[in-house]
Amino acid sequence: MSVASTNLAILGLQWGDEGKGKVVDLLSPKFHQVVRFQGGNNAGHTVVVDGVSIALHQVPSGALHPGCFLVVGNGVVLNLEVFQQELDRLKARGFDLTGRLLLSEKAHIILPHHIALDQWREIRADKVGSKIGTTGRGIGPAYEMKAARMGVRLGDLRYPEALVDRIRPGYDEVRLRLGPDAGLPALETIIEGLLRTAEPFLKFIGDAQGHLMASWKRGESILFEGAQATLLDIDHGTYPFVTSSNCSLGGLFTGTGLPPKAVDSILGIAKAYTTRVGAGPFPAELLDATGDHLREVGREFGTTTGRPRRCGWFDAPITAHACRTNGVDGLAIMKLDVMDNMDQVGLIVGYRTGEGTLTSKLPSCAGDWKDLRAEVKYFKGWGITRGVTDRNKLPKEAQAYLDVLTQSVEVPISYLSTGPDRHEGCVYPGTLLEPLLG
Repeated sequence: MSVASTNLAILGLQWGDEGKGKVVDLLSPKFHQVVRFQGGNNAGHTVVVDGVSIALHQVPSGALHPGCFLVVGNGVVLNLEVFQQELDRLKARGFDLTGRLLLSEKAHIILPHHIALDQWREIRADKVGSKIGTTGRGIGPAYEMKAARMGVRLGDLRYPEALVDRIRPGYDEVRLRLGPDAGLPALETIIEGLLRTAEPFLKFIGDAQGHLMASWKRGESILFEGAQATLLDIDHGTYPFVTSSNCSLGGLFTGTGLPPKAVDSILGIAKAYTTRVGAGPFPAELLDATGDHLREVGREFGTTTGRPRRCGWFDAPITAHACRTNGVDGLAIMKLDVMDNMDQVGLIVGYRTGEGTLTSKLPSCAGDWKDLRAEVKYFKGWGITRGVTDRNKLPKEAQAYLDVLTQSVEVPISYLSTGPDRHEGCVYPGTLLEPLLG
């Protein structure tokens, strides 16, 4: 089995849930290092092996391959209790990460008052109709405390005597906001719980930046695994309906400490249709039986929360925006088989403005989305693509659809998924992934 000679970044191109976990799982055996560089346990990657689903939230998706060394970078915010639960589930299935896991000493910790603040905000926002739709896991407040210089890093756990002074500023601020009836645990209780939970992790905490720099200089191949996706990026997504980290390419460099030249290629992941979870603009959304069909057949329910996903046709403008933002070299198109046996399928080629003009430019402000209407190009449906492993054996109608999809985002398809399991998919010859999967 050949090993990659280049470092590859895998990034979502829509609103997350594109199927990145499957692609990372496929590619991981070819790489020495697999790195998660941003996000928290609001992200979930599902890997299907021999029909059995394994959900990963904070652990890099290379966990299922013993030859992969796993790195959690400084751009991640970690809930240590959830991380331990995930490690326990993996170990129960025969995947022990001892000796091949490194957690950045600069990664921040999600604490109980972060979660309390997150949930308090969502309840208040729901009452006034301005709900973002977060998972309530404390991810946003953890990043907020990081930016406000009130965060707690994993490396701080080496100095338990200093934790009171590290945690108190953020804790006191949350207590002030929530009021005396918030039901927050006492600060001492939080510290005791943190130290107890953290004890098994101390052996995994270290200099992830130095480790990756040394690996890169040795010529070892590195696979970078993005969480969420570009349209959820706090700068380049549909703000304010976004996550709290940079999940486009820039977040890789700040989230690992590696320079841009450490990345050789970028693979973008997109579904053959579009989904999003939570509130926010979604011109592609199908509020009808077709949307219900995509949701049911595609099992479009959140890996982390179980929330039903909003479903619609493939949105070329948002995907093209993500390809440009990240400098994508090749596409992995996922879940084509979900649209099998449909009479027709649609592809959004642009948006009609309130004045009737056609545009493919994405608005920068939330208010600019409200008058846009999707311009849909329809295609004749096809029969069965499930399990197809040769692109030339795809129904001609599916090939026609994929040809227009590729033209619309101006990036070639490198991999096509035709089912959830590892073996269900096609590698396109002469493209980015052929040397690895061909």
